[in-house]
Amino acid sequence: MGKRKVLVIGWDAADWKAIDPLMDAGMMPNLERMVNSGVRGRLATLDPPLSPMLWTSIATGKRPYKHGILGFTETGPDGKTLRPVTNTHRRVKAIWNILTQVGKRTHVLGWWPSHPAEPINGVMVSNFYQHAEKPINEPWPMRAGTVHPAERSGEFADLRIHPAELTSAHIAPFVPGYEQVDQDKEDGLSSIARILADCSTVHAAATYVLEREEWDLVGVYYDAIDHFKHGFMKFHPPRRPYIPEREFNLYKGVVTAAYRFHDLMLGRLLDLAGEEATVLLLSDHGFHPDHLRPGALPREPAAPAYEHSPYGIFCIKGPGIKQDELVHGASLLDITPTLLTLFGLPTAKDMDGRPLLEVFTDPPELNVIPSWELVEGECGMHPRNQAADAVSDMDRESLRQLVDLGYVEDPGEDMEQASVRTVRENRYFLARSYVDGGRHLEALAILEDLFAAAPDQLRYGLQLAQSQLRLARTAEARITLEHTRTARAAAHAEERRKMLAAPAPTVKAVAAPPKDPGPYREEPALRMLETTVLLAEQRTDEAVALLERMSLEHIFGERVQLRLGNALLKAQQWQRAMLAFERAIAHDVQADHAYYGLGLAHLRNGDAERAAGEFLRCIGLNFHRPFAHYHLGEAYAQLGRYTDSVHAYEVCLKMAPGINKARLHLARLYEEHLNDPDKAKVLRAEVSERSAPNIITVVSGLPRSGTSMMMQALVAAGLTPYMDGKRSPDESNPNGYLEHDSVKSLARDARFLEQAQGKVVKVVAPLLPYLQPRFHYKVIFMERELDEVIASQRRMLARDGKDKQAVTYPLGLHNAYKEQLRKVERWQEQCPNVEMIRLHYGEVIKEPHTAMERVGKFLGKQLDLDAMAIAVHPELYREKSRTSSGHLGQDEVPPAGE
Repeated sequence: MGKRKVLVIGWDAADWKAIDPLMDAGMMPNLERMVNSGVRGRLATLDPPLSPMLWTSIATGKRPYKHGILGFTETGPDGKTLRPVTNTHRRVKAIWNILTQVGKRTHVLGWWPSHPAEPINGVMVSNFYQHAEKPINEPWPMRAGTVHPAERSGEFADLRIHPAELTSAHIAPFVPGYEQVDQDKEDGLSSIARILADCSTVHAAATYVLEREEWDLVGVYYDAIDHFKHGFMKFHPPRRPYIPEREFNLYKGVVTAAYRFHDLMLGRLLDLAGEEATVLLLSDHGFHPDHLRPGALPREPAAPAYEHSPYGIFCIKGPGIKQDELVHGASLLDITPTLLTLFGLPTAKDMDGRPLLEVFTDPPELNVIPSWELVEGECGMHPRNQAADAVSDMDRESLRQLVDLGYVEDPGEDMEQASVRTVRENRYFLARSYVDGGRHLEALAILEDLFAAAPDQLRYGLQLAQSQLRLARTAEARITLEHTRTARAAAHAEERRKMLAAPAPTVKAVAAPPKDPGPYREEPALRMLETTVLLAEQRTDEAVALLERMSLEHIFGERVQLRLGNALLKAQQWQRAMLAFERAIAHDVQADHAYYGLGLAHLRNGDAERAAGEFLRCIGLNFHRPFAHYHLGEAYAQLGRYTDSVHAYEVCLKMAPGINKARLHLARLYEEHLNDPDKAKVLRAEVSERSAPNIITVVSGLPRSGTSMMMQALVAAGLTPYMDGKRSPDESNPNGYLEHDSVKSLARDARFLEQAQGKVVKVVAPLLPYLQPRFHYKVIFMERELDEVIASQRRMLARDGKDKQAVTYPLGLHNAYKEQLRKVERWQEQCPNVEMIRLHYGEVIKEPHTAMERVGKFLGKQLDLDAMAIAVHPELYREKSRTSSGHLGQDEVPPAGE
C-alpha cells in the first residue's frame, strides 16, 4: 500500500434508523456502495450531546472537560458580550495539529468550531465561512480569520452560495408543493434555502480542495442534516396527531430529500478521493425519527438536544479495511485514535478513546505515548492565551441563527446579563460532561453552586440529586429533591399569580389571552427522581409500587420499564425484572442499559448462556461499559469458556483499571483453569499495589459477632482505625468498641468514607449495601452462631436495663438475622469492588494465630500475628451455644424457651 490518504466526512445528526430504509429503497446508492465495501457501525455519543462539544471530542479523542469547548456560545474578551463558540478555548491538539506536527498535509473545512482558522500545514476554512447574514444586494465580506492561509480568502469567497441564488428547481425536490406556501406568513421555504445554500457552500470548498490540493487528510463537516431534522422531522411520516394535515403533506419529504442530497454529495467526494483513499463517514449523534422523539421540548437552553439519539453513524472503507462488516461498541472518542493508527502514529494515554483495530484486515501493532501535548514542535495551534477578536456584527448575526434554531436563548438587549447566563449554562454543560466521564465529585461542586443560585431550575436539581446519589449521599439527594419540588411549586404559583393579575385584553386585541395553567402538577422528571431516591433509601417495595403505577400513565408508558427493571433487580425478583427489561427493549431496541439489566437478571437467575448473549448485545451498542464486560467475564467463567472470560475481564480493566475484583477473578482463572500461577501472582500483586492508596478495610458482621475483637486485633497489628472514641469501653466490651459515630448514618450520608480510605472501619452487616461503589473494600466478615449472637445481645441490653430477658426465644429476630446474612451474600456477589473473607468467631478464639494468618494473606500485608493473637481474649467468649463445639448451623433454631 502506498501513502495513506484519509477523507473524513461529518454528517451532523445522521442516523442509521433513518438511513437504512432509504438504502433499502435504493435512494442512497453511494452510501450503500461505501457500506458494502467497508465497515459500518453505530457511534456512541457523549453527554451533553451538543455539537460543538462533540465534534471537538471527535477531533481530539478527549472529553469536553479536557478539551475545553463547552456549549454553543461564549463571552467576548471583555466578558460582557456574547458570541458563537470559537476554537480559542480549546486546550489540546486536534488531529490536524498532530498531523501538522509530523509533516502531513491536512485540510479542514467547516468543522464546528474552527474559527478563527488555525495556521496548519494546509487549508483551513472555518465554520463562519458559509453563513450569509445579509440580503444578496448587500456586501458579503469575509470576516478576518475565516480562511488560512489568509491570502487565499478571495478564492474561497468566490465559491460561496447565497440563499437568494437558489431557484424553485433547487427547492422542489424538498417541497414539491412549494407553490402552496405563502412565504409572507411561513418561513419553511426560506429556511430550506438557507440550509441548502450553507451546505452547498461547504461542499464547494471541499471539492475545490480535493481537486486542487495535495493532501494526506481532508476533514469536511456538514451541519445540514441536523438543521433539516430540527426544522422538519416533525413532518416526517407517519403523521403525528398534533401535526396539521396541510403542513404534513407539504413538508413530509424534506428529511428524505436531505439524505438523498447528501448521498449525491458523498458520491462526488468518493470520486474525487479515489479508490486508494480511506474514507470515513460519521455523525456525532443520531436523531429520533420515530416514537422516541419527544412531542414537546422543555423551556431551557439547548432544548433541541432532547431530540438527539445516543448513537450516530460510522462507516469506513479503504485499503486494509475489512469489507461488508459490522463494528460494535464504537464511540466518537475512538475516531482520533483510529486516525492516528491509520497514519502509523502512536495514540496517547491521555486520550479517552481507543483505536478501532477491528476494522483492519490485519490490525497493526500499537504504539502509545503519554500525551501528544508533550510533543514539542510547530503544530499550527493558536497560542494558548490568544483571544478571538472582539464581538462583531457578524457574530451577532451568527448568534441570531443559533437562537432561531433553538440552541440558545434569545440574549435580549442586556448582553452583559446574557453573558452571565452563558457562563452559568456552560458550567452546567461542564458538570454534565464530568458526570458522563464518571468524575462525580467535580460535577457535584459545580452543581451545588448552580442549584444554590437557582433552585427553581429543574435541570439543576435533577442533575445535582443524581450526582449525590452516585456518591451515596442519599440524604442530601432527598433534601435536593424536596427543595426542587418546593421551588418549582413556588415558581409555578408566582407565574400563575402574575397571569391572573394581568389586565383583561381589550376588545381590539388580536391575540387570545394567555391560558390559566391551573394548579401546579409535579413534572414527570421529579416523579422519576423520587423512584431513584426511594431505591437509594432501600425502600425498594415503595419504588416498585410507584413505578408500576407510573407505567399505567400515558405520560410515562413504556419509558419507566428500564427503571422498573432496575428496581426489581434490587428486589432480587429476577423474572419480573426480565419482563420489565424486555418491555424497555421493545420500546427502544437501542437501549444498551436495558440489555445490561436483562443480562444481570439472567445471570442472577442462573442462566449464564442467556446472560452472555444480553451482555454482548449491550456491548455491541455501547462498548464503553466496563461492568458489562465484567459480568460477561463472569458469565463466560460459569460456562467454562475460560479464555473468553479472561478477555472480557481484561477489556473491563483496560476501561476501568480500578475494578480490582476483575483482577482477582483473572488470578483465579489463571490458577485454577489456565495453569499460569506466575500470571496469577502478578495480578494479585497489582491488586495490592492499586488498592493501597484508597482501599477501605471493613470489619463487619452482626452485632456481638466478634467485630470489636477483630478491630482490636487489627489495631494491634498496626492498622489505623477510623474511630472517634465517643463510645467508651464497658462491661460488655471492656477492650473498647473502636467505632465511629458517623457510620450509623451510612444509609443517609456516606461522605465519611473519603476519610476512611487506607484505614479500617467497623460497619455492621445491615449497613454494608450502603457502601458507595467508587471505593474498593476488603471486608473481614465475622460469623457466629445465631443463638450466641442473640444471647450476647440480650445480655448486653439487660446490663443496660433495656431488655427484660423474656423466657421465650425470639424466633422472629433469629429469622430476620438469617435474611440479613443472605442479603450480605447476595450483595457481595453483585459488587465487583468488594472482596470478602469470612471468619468464624469460635475458630478465631480457638486458633487465633491461624485465623490472623488468613487475615494477613487476605489483606496482602505482613502483620504482627503475635500481637493480633494477644488481642483475642477467650475469657470474653461468655455466651456459648450448647453445641458450640460443633457449631450450630445458621439454619438451625434452638428449641423455644432456651
